[in-house]
Formats: sequence, structure tokens, C-alpha cells
Amino acid sequence: MINFDEFIRSGTITLVILAILLVEALFYIFYFKRLRGMLATLCAGACLVLALRAALLHHSTNELALFLGIGFLFHILEVWQWLKMSKHQQP
Repeated sequence: MINFDEFIRSGTITLVILAILLVEALFYIFYFKRLRGMLATLCAGACLVLALRAALLHHSTNELALFLGIGFLFHILEVWQWLKMSKHQQP
């Protein structure tokens, strides 16, 4: 049995979190029949988890910065989508 410290240090925890994000995406697709409103959010979260994995596994700072940068772009897209939706809902 693997102990909790090794579970985190090995980066396996990030694979579990990514699997949970995938299940969440599949839930949105099958239950709501669309993923449009949540795609940027899920991608931003996945990029943060990949950045965590890169840090845990001592990958290069370039790889870490790449994941954080892509995650930031997805987050900007997410904020833009929310602002666009809020303008449509105002009376």
C-alpha cells in the first residue's frame, strides 16, 4: 500500500484530480448535453493541475510557466464568457 506522502510526491494525486475533471466534463456532456459554458473553466483547472504535477516532479520552470500561462489564458476566456453572459441577463 502506498503512503500518502509518496502518493503526493509521485504526482499520482494529480492524475486522480485530472480523472475527476474528466468525469466532471463527461457529466456535463451527458447530463446537460453541452460543455460550452464550462470548457474554459475545466481547461483552466486542468492546466493548474498540470502545473502542480510539473512542480511535484521537478520539471523545468519553462514547463511550469507554460502550464500556468495557458491556464491564465483559459481563465481570461472564462472571465470574458461570464462578463458576456452577465450583460445578456441585465434588464
